[in-house]
Order: sequence, then structure tokens, then C-alpha cells
Amino acid sequence: MTQDNYVNLSKDLQKLAKIIPLQWGNIQNDHLDNKIDMFRINNFNELERQISNLCDNSKNYFRRRWFLWKCAQCDEHIFSMNNNVKQNPNAKDQSYDIEFNDNPFLRFDIKGTVIPKVYRNDITSIMDSPKDMIDFFYEKQSTGIRNHFQNRLFIVHHSHSKQEREMYLRCHWENKEKIYKKYSELISINSNFINYKNVKADIIFIIENKDHTITNSFYSIK
Repeated sequence: MTQDNYVNLSKDLQKLAKIIPLQWGNIQNDHLDNKIDMFRINNFNELERQISNLCDNSKNYFRRRWFLWKCAQCDEHIFSMNNNVKQNPNAKDQSYDIEFNDNPFLRFDIKGTVIPKVYRNDITSIMDSPKDMIDFFYEKQSTGIRNHFQNRLFIVHHSHSKQEREMYLRCHWENKEKIYKKYSELISINSNFINYKNVKADIIFIIENKDHTITNSFYSIK
């Protein structure tokens, strides 16, 4: 993705955030994913054309998945804007998305997500000690062809105001450019990562308060 591509796509996603469904509609499965080649679709109008004959639940599934995929591309690009971050040169390689500090130990898959409902009763506690939530993310991840275990950097979005503000936070690119820059400057092999089996994980929390101010924090970097 070029910088011009990022600028145009990021603006489009901010507009689409207002209409993308909050619920998936359908559960991910290989049969559904094979109905269209989503990764060859570069604009929302083309997506709408290709899903026009599907049922409403399937349409919502593809709308949400396409939107989150494009947000993930923007997240990866924002990280790569920093001098010490490189994107995986092989776009088909599912082992990692970005590498920090030219160090293979610091290769991560980027995963944008939200705090699961089961952990929303005490968000302060889960931010202080997110190991159980990390285990949940790995154990509940998609099955089928997209099932892979790798180092992951979770970008966790949560609004104390309204659930639909999750989409706003995913597209708050100005904030993300600042927070990803700071994270990239601070991450090291000595960071306090969370282990899951034979891989490691970290979290960037992007939290919107009730007054719509935003609080950012890293788990491993105190």
C-alpha cells in the first residue's frame, strides 16, 4: 500500500464506519468464504455487487469482514510508516504482518478486535491482567483455513459510550498514527509479552471514555 492509497482508503473507511454492521450475521466457515474472492475486492461498491445475491446475514458477514480487513491493512501501513518497522514482503505469508527492529523475534500478526462480552464487567482489571483474554482470543479464533497460531499484536478497541463507537475507534487514524509510533519506539525483546503455548502476544488498548476522550495504553510496555 502506498501512502496515497492509505490516505484515500482511510477516508473511505471513516465514511463506511457509519453503516457497517456491528454483528457478523453468520459464523465464519470455509464454505461461506469460498462464495466470493473477497481479497480481490478493493472497493465497497464492488463488494456490494458481488454479494447482491446472498442472504442478508451473509451480506452482513462479508461487509463486516471486508471492512475489518481493510482497517487491518491501514493498521499495518501505519506501523510501517515508522523507520524501525517493516511489513512482511510476502503478502501471502500468514506467519507475520510486521517486524520491529529488524529482529525476527519481534514479528507479529496484527489483529484488530474488541473486548469480549465476558470480560466487559471489569475492564480495568482485564487491562491490568489480560492473560485470560489473550487465551480466549487464541482459543476462540476462526477454524478452517484461517486457523493459525502466531505471535500477535492485538489492537483492542472499546468505547464506554456506545458499542457502535467501536467502528469510529477502528478508523481514528490520527490517534493510531501517534500511538503506533510511540509503541514502535518502545518495543524491545525485553518487553513483557504474554505467552500462549509456543507464541507470544501483546496488546494496544484504544479506549474511548464516556466523555469521548481517548485513552491509549500498551500492556507489555509499562
